[in-house]
Amino acid sequence: MTPNQPRIPSGAASSQRPQAARLLEILEASRAFHVQLLASVRARRDAVRTANFAELERLQKGEAAVARSLAELEHARITESTQLAVRLALPPKATLADIASRLAEPERARLDLVRSELRRTIEETARETGVVRQATERLSAHMAGIMQTVNSALAHAKVYSRGGVIAMGPNVVSSLDIKS
Repeated sequence: MTPNQPRIPSGAASSQRPQAARLLEILEASRAFHVQLLASVRARRDAVRTANFAELERLQKGEAAVARSLAELEHARITESTQLAVRLALPPKATLADIASRLAEPERARLDLVRSELRRTIEETARETGVVRQATERLSAHMAGIMQTVNSALAHAKVYSRGGVIAMGPNVVSSLDIKS
């Protein structure tokens, strides 16, 4: 865990806290990790824009660690919300909105606020991820086009396969002027 990474709350002493406090901690930590993920996705967009493959690899490793933490938090959220729902005489699979509706006012307002902030952050992360996915696909297609152009320039026989792609023949010593 890096110094700026949010802390994943532990389950110890959860029975000593108010009913929704542990669930609120989990949701707040989840939101903090999603904010971190959003920042990484935006950095990935910049790395794709500049075709910085080393930065893309570094960001991917960081995002993988955040994703593991989010998976742990999701498991904890499901466990805690199920237990809280049962304590509140709700079905075990009750939604957070259903749970919030049964809580006392200070806890209800806080849970609703954290829940809506988390939802907004997740939706924004999903939008940004879609933009990065499209940019990555375009970069990949561009790189494939460059490779095909280079193959075309270096394949003296200009033989095409059935798929319309230049067939790779024997190696031929060639040069390519990439400055002009």
